[in-house]
Amino acid sequence: MPRSELPPELGPQFGVGQARRAGVSKRRLTSPDLTSEFRGSRTRRGGEAPEADAFAARFQALLLRCRAFLPVAPADFQFSHVTAARLHRIPIPEALETRATIDVTVAGSTVPRRAGVIGHRAVRLPRTVLVEGLPVVSVERAWIQLAAVLALDDLVIAGDFLVRRKSPASTIANLTAAARASAGMPGAARARAALGEIRSGTDSPRESRLRLVIVRAGLPEPVIGHTVTFQNYFVGTPDLAYVRERIALDYDGSVHRDDERVYIDDVERRQLFADADWRYITITRQNLRVPHSFLVRLDRLLRERG
Repeated sequence: MPRSELPPELGPQFGVGQARRAGVSKRRLTSPDLTSEFRGSRTRRGGEAPEADAFAARFQALLLRCRAFLPVAPADFQFSHVTAARLHRIPIPEALETRATIDVTVAGSTVPRRAGVIGHRAVRLPRTVLVEGLPVVSVERAWIQLAAVLALDDLVIAGDFLVRRKSPASTIANLTAAARASAGMPGAARARAALGEIRSGTDSPRESRLRLVIVRAGLPEPVIGHTVTFQNYFVGTPDLAYVRERIALDYDGSVHRDDERVYIDDVERRQLFADADWRYITITRQNLRVPHSFLVRLDRLLRERG
């Protein structure tokens, strides 16, 4: 027997009570074309197109889960903490990025207690912003909340991302103000410590990680975004640079190996740096995982050219 059509006014996500009031039977609500992310909520299957990129696929799954919560959400709430960070696309460790539970903060009401939800209570809700139509804490508040669960370096990388070179989501001044207002909150001291190491103008979390690996090894901090010229010609703007010693460092992701055009550009780029008497160092993911040999080489070059 074919399934009966659901009333169109229910939308892709709806509450069980809402559906029952619209005349949908209990049996219809158990049909395999519906999923139940949360007790009392239903989501129609097949509503999202498949995503090839793993991060994009996880983000779409998070959106579906958050939207599935809306029919059973309290009247006054925000998505917060790790969930807010993910919705703002702030880079966080994979263990948190793949977490199935969602964080919800409420004000002046009972903290949500249901499977798949981590409930938080606030005296009053901070400023709400809309992300994909969902009520979320601001990027500054999300960063402060991350301070309770992230290691210092991961918090710095998250802060770098918010004040990045292209389309920054915040400023160091705004993060500083948020940290001052968070006195007494979990992680407040770590947030204040991270502020001293956040740098604006970065292009990727890997670049930030590379800078921190270098600094943690006791080497001088390299410059971000220095443009190299030679005989009035543009050579390049490496991720990191030691200007006096003329050493350039670039992090190369998989695209630098898999895209032939990018590979050819990289060969030309290395030659231009060599012509300008700059040592050009390419950093890979493996160098970040096991940095010892790379750091020894960098230390030697700094001493030779310093």
